[in-house]
Amino acid sequence: MDRLLGLAATIGANPSDSEEMRLRKALLVLLALLISLLAVGWGLIYIIFGEPLGGAIPLSYTVLSLASVVLFTLTRRYDWFRFAQLGLMLVLPFVLMVVLGGFVLSSVVAAWAFVAPLGALAFASPREALRWFGAYLILVVLTGTLGGAVRTANNLPTGLVDAMFILNIVGVSVIVFIALYVFVRERDRAFAVVQRLFGQYLSPQIARALISDPRKAQLGGDIRDVTALFADLEGFTPFTESRPPRETVAALNRYFTAVVPVIFANGGTIIQFAGDAIVAVWNAPVEQPRHALTAARAALAMQVAIEGIVREDATLPRFRVGIATGAALVGNVGSEEFHNYVAHGDAVNLAARLQTGAKAGQVVISGPTYALIRDAAAVRPLGRFTVKGKVEEVEAFLLEGLRV
Repeated sequence: MDRLLGLAATIGANPSDSEEMRLRKALLVLLALLISLLAVGWGLIYIIFGEPLGGAIPLSYTVLSLASVVLFTLTRRYDWFRFAQLGLMLVLPFVLMVVLGGFVLSSVVAAWAFVAPLGALAFASPREALRWFGAYLILVVLTGTLGGAVRTANNLPTGLVDAMFILNIVGVSVIVFIALYVFVRERDRAFAVVQRLFGQYLSPQIARALISDPRKAQLGGDIRDVTALFADLEGFTPFTESRPPRETVAALNRYFTAVVPVIFANGGTIIQFAGDAIVAVWNAPVEQPRHALTAARAALAMQVAIEGIVREDATLPRFRVGIATGAALVGNVGSEEFHNYVAHGDAVNLAARLQTGAKAGQVVISGPTYALIRDAAAVRPLGRFTVKGKVEEVEAFLLEGLRV
């Protein structure tokens, strides 16, 4: 199936087509070729059993359908190709039904027309599918009201009429199922790729929140208590000055590869990578009952995670980590075309200030953070001191371990 889709995708292809448009074109081409093949069989059956006019209609469908495929290859006009295919699928089954003597004598061949509105759902849009479905209902009502036949009998044996009932129902079911199955499968594959790429640029917490409720992508935010973590590599600037850029980036990627899974595993939301620094928050975008504790646990685990890196080379820098808890505005900032999920507030700023007071390998937490985890934390008081941007002195603690 994948190989057939690949071949069909070359017919009427346009370099500017999206993946979804390429899928729609390829699937409609395959559907047209498959129905054309079946129509040849239907036409030959009717001709063999004494209904040449009835047989000519499916054969005409095949000729017209293949002609539209050729024109589509030459012109790349998908809108005309789609209209031609859906029109043939809708009208000719009703014409064949009328020629063969109505719903029963034609073995409900008009059921094939239902492929048109269903196909419009996959190949066009819901609004256009409604129009095709409306046209289908009009044809059903008109042919039903007017008798749906120009004759009261045909030359087909009773056994063949009964067999064609089965073939028509099975044929329509198979065609519709194959078309929708392939479309949904390929759409799900594409969606999985988007999710995977989406998750590489956003924290899983943010990605899940946006996918579950797209309204959360609107500009603005909420004020809530968060625990912010700011981690920075001490001495990274001198480190970069002595090494080429490629080696510097490789080192950063190695550090981030070690600590990002730790943050995610502890429920953190990474707000940004700022050079060699990482900013993460807890309790946003989803609520977390003990966000201060999980942030502290993540910070200690981060320091353990990079030990394997710095153990190989003692000259490599280590993280300094600051953690603070308090109110912050969390949400989307930017423009309607492009925005970022951010956290603004005193807690985020204080976490950044506290990390500058930490030494390599240390985690320094604020007083409010310690108040929330004092039952589980082993700390060493650092006293009260002044930090840039705050008038009052702040109390800080060196986090040495957790008992839980």
